[in-house]
Amino acid sequence: MDLGPDDVMMLPPPLFSLKDVPENIVLRPPSTSSSRKKQDELPETHPKMTFEPALGIDFKDVEEIPKEINWKEFITEGTPMWEWQMVVSKLFEEQPIWPKYSLIERLLDKNLKFTYQTLKRLLLTVGYYFSGGPFQKFWIRKGYDPRKDPDSRRYQSIGFRVPPELKSYCDANTAKGLKHRWEDLCKFRFFPYRNQYSFQVYELDDDYIQQEIQKPSKQTSCIYETGWLSPHVHYSLRLCVKVRFLSLYPETGAEKFLKAASEKFMKSKRLCIYKDAPKPVQEEHQQTNEDHETFKNNEASENQVDVEVDELESDDGEEELDTWNGFGW
Repeated sequence: MDLGPDDVMMLPPPLFSLKDVPENIVLRPPSTSSSRKKQDELPETHPKMTFEPALGIDFKDVEEIPKEINWKEFITEGTPMWEWQMVVSKLFEEQPIWPKYSLIERLLDKNLKFTYQTLKRLLLTVGYYFSGGPFQKFWIRKGYDPRKDPDSRRYQSIGFRVPPELKSYCDANTAKGLKHRWEDLCKFRFFPYRNQYSFQVYELDDDYIQQEIQKPSKQTSCIYETGWLSPHVHYSLRLCVKVRFLSLYPETGAEKFLKAASEKFMKSKRLCIYKDAPKPVQEEHQQTNEDHETFKNNEASENQVDVEVDELESDDGEEELDTWNGFGW
């Protein structure tokens, strides 16, 4: 028998042996041949996928978006990872852009739960997101650039911030661990428990919002501040969201904020109608100009607050994914 150095067996003298009766001993095959056999039985491994930078892409400066990956060449069919990746990929076929909370809720509804690392890999395989702009931190299907598609306006974000005077309500409920389903928030069924949200206009259940995003875009390019929506329409949609949520506030104290937001919303709607009209009515021209000045001042104020809010958020993609804490949010 051809034995290696590791296969030499030492036989102690009878005085030091645990056994005093001879037994038949079956020697194991050499370890080298066993290792070689086990190695031959291993399935062929696929080359590892390589990922382009996909987290926090600069909306203004980066021209080329991450290319689509044919992940089926790298994941073994029939494995759990294959099944999970298939589910995530089908969601991005259903629509090319997803808010993270909406995406997570859809996966939870399918009874799918992953570790942080698994979720990260599944999303990075098919998606990327911008660090700012009208699609800020929404997951976007690789190979699809919303900056080149006017129809992507329906997937843009609209922010809502709770007035500082009402934040105590949110803080108290957040401390209790209370949460709303994302779908319920998008249908305006409850006042939010968090202080700020970024909603996708496509998901918001409001007739006025859906009517506006169905209109053809008049923008010739996708701009950082309002995307494919005109500044007037974007501002009007934000006010609409604000009015809808403030009207749901379950305690006293929101009345003055609701009244102010409602008045601004009505003026912004009138301004949008004026902008769309081929021949504006002469009698309303002066009032419309006044509304336009109000719009510019209010929009500047809103944008200033947005900048301050964004500075509090993490621009680091790793931290953004980390805050998911699995699927908790």
